[in-house]
Amino acid sequence: MTSDGCLLCARALALAHADPGWLLRTEHWGVSGHPALPAPGWVAVQTLRHTEGLAGLDNAEATELGPLLARLSAAVTRVTGSQRVYTYSLGEGSPHTHVLLGPPRRDLRGAAFVTGLLRRDPSLADEAAALRVARDLAGDLATGNTPIT
Repeated sequence: MTSDGCLLCARALALAHADPGWLLRTEHWGVSGHPALPAPGWVAVQTLRHTEGLAGLDNAEATELGPLLARLSAAVTRVTGSQRVYTYSLGEGSPHTHVLLGPPRRDLRGAAFVTGLLRRDPSLADEAAALRVARDLAGDLATGNTPIT
């Protein structure tokens, strides 16, 4: 990873020193809180090298991604109690493949919720709750409840 003008590379370097920082790092992927909006339970899964979408993944990155997303979805379900975990990846604005995932709110679901996330609706943000849930997710992931196979 290099930070030569790449926002996610620079963010990745900062995460090494932040609290909670990386919630999980594997050989090919890093997991952290949502980078643009502190929505409780929302995380970003990004490649640790520059890639341009799913088609740009090498075999090892692709092999690791499916089980990693399943593991993260299970952890989000356990920690937040949400029975639904949304995922999306638009791939704009960064030379890293990244997938965002997390729970909807009980009072806002489906397209309305995702539209709010994309628009960075401040009503979805709760910095204290997002930090608390991120720490709980990091703890859950550290226990290896759902190992990557």
